[in-house]
Parts: sequence; structure tokens; C-alpha cells
Amino acid sequence: MRLLPTEHKDIMNLLKAAGLENEILLTKKTGWVHLKHKGEVFSFHRKKVTTLENGQFSDTVEYYVGSPRNPEKLADWPHVAARLEAWLEK
Repeated sequence: MRLLPTEHKDIMNLLKAAGLENEILLTKKTGWVHLKHKGEVFSFHRKKVTTLENGQFSDTVEYYVGSPRNPEKLADWPHVAARLEAWLEK
């Protein structure tokens, strides 16, 4: 998964605000983005879902946080960013 420009910008701004831009290890594995700091991990995943409704294709984007084995679905990117900000404040 590639980060969208808005996701990258928001993540970098949150890291700078927390003073951690040089202390976080960001990795991508099996479609999940993992931010690691002092043994703690914050993970999220973005999934594009296409459905056929009344003869029309409809695209939606779903976001998940947590572990890949037990993900929690969030409504949109601002909710993921808010969860990341809370994780950074720990």
C-alpha cells in the first residue's frame, strides 16, 4: 500500500508536532503501514472496495487500525489520524 499524499502530510505533521520525526520507524508489510517507537506499534490499513449497485460501480475506502489479525474499522482518514495522534501522545 502506498501512502496517499494527504496521509503522508498528516503523518509527518503529527510526528513533527510530537518531536518524533527522527525516532519513528515506518514500515509497510502485507498492505499495512506500521509505525514503531520504543517497542510500541501503531498499524493502519486502507482498503478500496468496489460494489455494483443498480448497474453502477461504486467505490468506497475503508480504514482499519490495530493488528492485522484483529482490525478495528474506522470511518475515514481523519479518524485514523486522530487515533495516531493519541498514540503519539502516550
